[in-house]
Amino acid sequence: MTEPTNGEPTNGEPTSAPHDEHDGTPDVSSTQRIPSPDTQAMPTSGAYSYPGRSTDQDAGQGAGQSTAQGITASAAATGVALSEDVSTHRSKRTGLMIGGLAAALVLGGGAIVASSVLSGGGARPADVLPGDSYAYVQLDIDPSAGQKIAAVRFLDKLPQVKDNLGTGDLRKNLWDTIAKRDDCVGALSYDADIAPWLGDRVGLSLRPGGTKDVPNMAVAVQVKDEGSAKDALNTLLACDSDSSSDVRMRDGYAIITPGGQADATMAAIDKSTLADSADFSGDMSALGEQGIASAWFDGEPALKDMANLGGSSLGGQQLPTGVKGRVAMALRFDPASIELAGIARGVDGIKASSTNGDELTSLPDDTVAAVQVSGADQLIDAAWPQLVGLADEQAAKQGQGDLIQRIEQQLDITLPDDLKVLFGTSLTMALPDQDFGGSVPTFGAKVVTSDVTRAKDLLTRIEDASGGQVMLNTKVDGNTLAVATTPDYADTLVSGGSLGDTDGFKAALGDVSHTNVGVYVDLDRLEKLYINAVPSDQRAFVEALKALGLTSSSTADGEQAFSMRLVGN
Repeated sequence: MTEPTNGEPTNGEPTSAPHDEHDGTPDVSSTQRIPSPDTQAMPTSGAYSYPGRSTDQDAGQGAGQSTAQGITASAAATGVALSEDVSTHRSKRTGLMIGGLAAALVLGGGAIVASSVLSGGGARPADVLPGDSYAYVQLDIDPSAGQKIAAVRFLDKLPQVKDNLGTGDLRKNLWDTIAKRDDCVGALSYDADIAPWLGDRVGLSLRPGGTKDVPNMAVAVQVKDEGSAKDALNTLLACDSDSSSDVRMRDGYAIITPGGQADATMAAIDKSTLADSADFSGDMSALGEQGIASAWFDGEPALKDMANLGGSSLGGQQLPTGVKGRVAMALRFDPASIELAGIARGVDGIKASSTNGDELTSLPDDTVAAVQVSGADQLIDAAWPQLVGLADEQAAKQGQGDLIQRIEQQLDITLPDDLKVLFGTSLTMALPDQDFGGSVPTFGAKVVTSDVTRAKDLLTRIEDASGGQVMLNTKVDGNTLAVATTPDYADTLVSGGSLGDTDGFKAALGDVSHTNVGVYVDLDRLEKLYINAVPSDQRAFVEALKALGLTSSSTADGEQAFSMRLVGN
């Protein structure tokens, strides 16, 4: 093992969007950062100030936001792909109708026109869906004013997407695609039979008590004319001769359920709505801005009901039981990025942590990709009983003795104590910019640990045990141990840089002062590896993407926040 003596550092700005009030939800922060698991979203510096929210009267009617994610989300929510040949899947036609309507809501008429639709008001699907629902998905083309403006600014960075959105009325185009595949659907005119009543929001919820063939599901489609909507929906749903669906109206929404479930569903709504649930409302409030799509999931009742929906196993793996915790997520825009943000609350096993992502921000500026895990030693402590159980299980299958004990004897180490020293209180792995032409790329890691000498000794033992297959270069600086494939990069990791000050990092990860896990990918630097393999008509889109960031943080027992951001140039 060698220890170099030379090193060098290097250098760079953020974008985040503040809150805009959104009717139907508590006053919380909007698209800024990963929301904390408290009752507000985390603020960031350098925020862009949106104009105030217009009233419904001032805003008027206009086109809404359009994203490919919306189509995917709606199809996934109904369990049907729009590309399926409905002539050979007649039993899925009801799902196709609902999926098509959901996707149509997300596909605004042509390009996003934020200046003409700024209201974001009115009832939400959660206001008319049953309070005992354990899963919920909402799509919204009428979110807050700030979201619409942020969407326009972000999509301006993706000219190919913006140009595609501006080609005609995409809701009508989607309808025409469905109609061409099904004569029964094609008998209705989008302009005359659908557009006059179709609203801006759609929600889907699942309740306990369903079966594999008939889930206890309700879809709420916002409508502007209940009479016209009911007539058109009944006509559409009648196209499916293999199954039946019921349509009821409630407070400006069409409630669609599998046949025979309408009375029970409406009775459940009369008793309480999902918006009345303290868990649901509290989780969505803590989530912050709900953007163009949001979802909520309550693990304990969901896992119990899955036994009825699809058996007690999934992919051959037994479903867990007794799992507690809820997850809320939102797909939302920032002027610089699109973000999938979420929170988990009431989850057993999550412990509050005071660790942070500072080691990530001090990496060299030319870092292409990096991962930091803060509190790795705590994670090892928490996971060790399970790891031992898995090791014992594998050893028993192979007819071998105690695997952990054999590793300890072979390397002369003590587990898990030495493992905690090796991974430390902070483990950061990094890949610098390079031509990637060599057989072994340059990469490395730095560990902040309680015992640097022991950590270095453990690496020597790993080298020796590999029989020369592993060659590591190290550099020690205080309680930090840098390890790399080259002496120069080990030294550079210790010298560090100011990655956290670069535009791409700030937009992708923002404030990492409470981050337990952080991942950063510089797509601009990385694209040279794959750009030549991208079809020429798609290169403009790929080249418009700047960076990707993922973060996860735990600031209270049982609570966690996470975010994935895609940043545009």
